[in-house]
Amino acid sequence: MNVAELFHEELNPVLRRLGARAKGAGPVPPDEEETEVRRGVWSTLAELDGLRPALPPRLGGPADAMAGRVRAAELMGPALYQSPYLDTMIAADLLAADGRHDKLLTSMASGERTCALAVREHAADEPGMPAPLALDPARGLVSGTRRFVAFAAEADFLLVIGEDGHALIPADGPGVRLHRQDDIGRGDLYRVALDGVAAVTDGLITAGPHYSAALARGRLQQAAYLTGLTRAALELTVDRLQQRSAFDRPLAKQQAPAFRLAALAAEATAVSSLVHAVAHDADSGADIRLTGAQALFLAADLAREATAEAVHLHGAAGLTEEYDVSVFYRCAAVDCVRLGSPTQLRLEAARLLAAAYEPTSE
Repeated sequence: MNVAELFHEELNPVLRRLGARAKGAGPVPPDEEETEVRRGVWSTLAELDGLRPALPPRLGGPADAMAGRVRAAELMGPALYQSPYLDTMIAADLLAADGRHDKLLTSMASGERTCALAVREHAADEPGMPAPLALDPARGLVSGTRRFVAFAAEADFLLVIGEDGHALIPADGPGVRLHRQDDIGRGDLYRVALDGVAAVTDGLITAGPHYSAALARGRLQQAAYLTGLTRAALELTVDRLQQRSAFDRPLAKQQAPAFRLAALAAEATAVSSLVHAVAHDADSGADIRLTGAQALFLAADLAREATAEAVHLHGAAGLTEEYDVSVFYRCAAVDCVRLGSPTQLRLEAARLLAAAYEPTSE
């Protein structure tokens, strides 16, 4: 068995709604049976070495770690797989660069430990511009608030990102309070309040360029996930149009919708090619902050457009729970801005482009 078989088209419909939380569910935990299935998927992913890219090469990690991450993420997209995979990989990049958490990295790669990334203090905050964090280096304590933290209740650790420094803390440590937040994607997001929480040993990390590098790799991984999501939404729409008819012909054979879907599919292929090319550059040691932001912007823009078109072409049924396309539309609304809004991604790309072409003084 491999990762492609784990996220197979026959299993994906089952995985798509696992972990979904009804609006207003509040602190009520998810269904126990579904939780066990999600844990089983995570364990299987680890057994298939799907988490091995969490290890840096010096600890035996693969040389093509980024390529492996985008391949896995692109397969997860059609399943709308909800898990701490993205956050754990971003955290692993940052911890590997710090160089003091080899034991934790090994446990992450084996699937024994997970990490949730806590970045936003306010709803409008951008991951690329983290808010200040109250750190007490002398006592190793951290205080503050972070919102929209995914899977905080089931993660083993929280990596709290701040403007002047970061902190790795136990998710269930004294002083950590979680409050579940509703979201349109019906995921598992939390507001995290920290009151003098003790960081783990060597858990206070100095701010520097490592976070932006880890974020860039996470953005590329998210772009791959959104590309897979887009393709699956289009495939569902093709199936639906083969069932719907107009003028005694299936809608799938009508020129207007067929051409529209073909154009979106071509764009998805182009974005996928870009993502894999940038992943190769990352594995070669290149700085992908610019191309990572560009790839995520394009993938997110396409995912929003494609899922909206998919709902439209499904007809009124696309707005109901009966068809998975409504789930794709809702999840895309959240996942497209998880690592940066369109405006912020444009601004970062423009700044990096300007810096790249800025004339140097001799």
